[in-house]
Amino acid sequence: MRCDEEKMRVLISTGGSAELTPAFMEALRSWKPELVIAADSGLRHLVAAGIRPDILLGDMDSVDPALLASAKEQGITPLLYPVQKDEPDTELAVDEALRLAGADAEIRLIGGFGTRPDHSFGNLNLLHRYASQAEFWDGKYLAKAVNVKDGDTRCSFELWRPDWFDTSAAAYVSLLPFGTPVKGITLEGLAYPTYRADWDRDAVIGLSNQFMSDDRPARVTYDSGSLLVIISQD
Repeated sequence: MRCDEEKMRVLISTGGSAELTPAFMEALRSWKPELVIAADSGLRHLVAAGIRPDILLGDMDSVDPALLASAKEQGITPLLYPVQKDEPDTELAVDEALRLAGADAEIRLIGGFGTRPDHSFGNLNLLHRYASQAEFWDGKYLAKAVNVKDGDTRCSFELWRPDWFDTSAAAYVSLLPFGTPVKGITLEGLAYPTYRADWDRDAVIGLSNQFMSDDRPARVTYDSGSLLVIISQD
C-alpha cells in the first residue's frame, strides 16, 4: 500500500491487436509503469516492446507456447485460471491490478481491441466501468471514457494529440455517448465545434472531428452523461 498521494501506474497487455510502432513502444517505456501484467496472449506485445511482465495470468489457452516457456525460464510463474470461468482474462488482469496497486491505480491497457468484436465490446464495458482511471493505448489510437452524473459539477477536460502519433498524418477525435444521453456538450479547439448541445444516447455526430492545432489541446465541457473518447490515426 502506498502512503503518498501518487497513483500507481499499471500497464496491462491483453490479447487483442496492437500497433507497436517504435514511437509508441518508446512512449510505453517512458511512462515507466510500476506494475506490468500480461493477460494470456497479451504477453507477445510486451515481448515485442522489450518490457518484462511482473505478472502473467489467465487460462493460457492462446499464449504462444515458446513465449510461455521463455517467461517461465525468466522466473515468471503464471497465475493459472480454468478455461471455463466467469471472468475473461482481461477482467482478471484489471482485478489483479486493483488488488495490488490500489483502487485508484492508473491503468493503461494495450491490445484492448482486435478481431473478436465480442471481446472488443466487453473490454469497452471495462473501460466504462473504470472510466476515471483507465485508458486504452495503441500506436494508432488512445481511448478513454468520461462519466458525469446528474448533479455533479459541469465537467471540463483537455484532449491532446498523443505524442507517439505520426506527425505527418491527421489525428481524428471521436466523441460518442456511452450508453447515456450527453447533455450540454461544448467542443473547442476542434474543426467542428459545438456549444451546449444535447446528444441522444445513440448519436454519432461526434465521429471524426479533428484538432485545429497539433500544438494546442482541444477542450470538452459538458453537464452530464458518459462519453467514449477515441483519438486515432489511419
